[in-house]
Amino acid sequence: MVLWLGLLKSKYFKLNNMATKKQFTDFLSDIEPSPTTKSNSSNAHTDLRNFLKNHEEFKEVHIDTFLSGSYKRDTAIRPRIKNGQLQKPDVDIIVVANYSIDDNPTDVINFLMSTLEDADIYSFVDPPNTRSVGVYTNTVEMDVVPIIAPWGIDSTLYIADSKLDRWLETNPPKHTKWTTDVNNASDGNFKPLVKLFKWWRRHNPTLYRRPKGFVIECLVAENMDYQENDYENLFVGTLESIVNNYALNISLKTVPFLADPGVPANSVTSGMAFTEFEAFYKKVESHLAICRQAQKEIDPEKELVLWRKIFGNRFPSSNGSSPKSLLRPALASVATRFPDKPIHPKKPAGFA
Repeated sequence: MVLWLGLLKSKYFKLNNMATKKQFTDFLSDIEPSPTTKSNSSNAHTDLRNFLKNHEEFKEVHIDTFLSGSYKRDTAIRPRIKNGQLQKPDVDIIVVANYSIDDNPTDVINFLMSTLEDADIYSFVDPPNTRSVGVYTNTVEMDVVPIIAPWGIDSTLYIADSKLDRWLETNPPKHTKWTTDVNNASDGNFKPLVKLFKWWRRHNPTLYRRPKGFVIECLVAENMDYQENDYENLFVGTLESIVNNYALNISLKTVPFLADPGVPANSVTSGMAFTEFEAFYKKVESHLAICRQAQKEIDPEKELVLWRKIFGNRFPSSNGSSPKSLLRPALASVATRFPDKPIHPKKPAGFA
């Protein structure tokens, strides 16, 4: 009798685990940016790039433009709904301009902003960001980042920094290629795992904004299991690796060095304070315990409660049904009206 119950329990657990695989797959599909979001982003960046290319004055310094950031790397998640309103997606646009390292970075950023003001369809962060011009439409937020390529786009690139009043080495094209390479090396699992982490981070913020964006991507790449194909195991295993790999940093009160894939001598965590990383680490540690509890739970309803502590109420149940709390955000995204005035979030310097 005891043996029979043990076998039944084992069979039930396996069925429950199979359902969890589908839950993670469905969840990843749900947090993907919608076709409308992608279309709005595409139209907005195309119009802006064409405007710069053909502007009577700016075309004299215009060399090229290309996309960067999570939109280009395909690691973006659907915009959040805040106070009943759908927030705007972010798009990063790199502008390669015909300047030299001797030109004043602040003057370059200011000229870019005054050029975009001629379009008479954008609103801006004023004064401009440290390294970019924040541009807003009714549907999209864009960071327009001037860089220079003194020896060609395939050589060393520099980004303007008005706060430091100098040009800093950068390489956004390598970031994009690196993301593709890591995704290929992980059998296509890296980008979905990054999206899980970004959503988890959004749903469980600390007192600090960092780490976010590209730093999260680097943390995931540094700590994921490249042989694992199950998203649940990937997510939980990466949390565990973060706890194990950076325990010494927490003990020594230091921020770990994570090499910038574009400029390996630099660390993507260089602007992060220890208190910011410590808060993130402690969140990882406490949520790892919840994940482990969820993995041991054989009751699907109790397991769902635990996963929703991690990912929020958008995480689906094993039978595919959605609670009322899930239906409201979905309906809100259809009927959303944008505010009369653009929202100007305070973004950190850079464009990752």
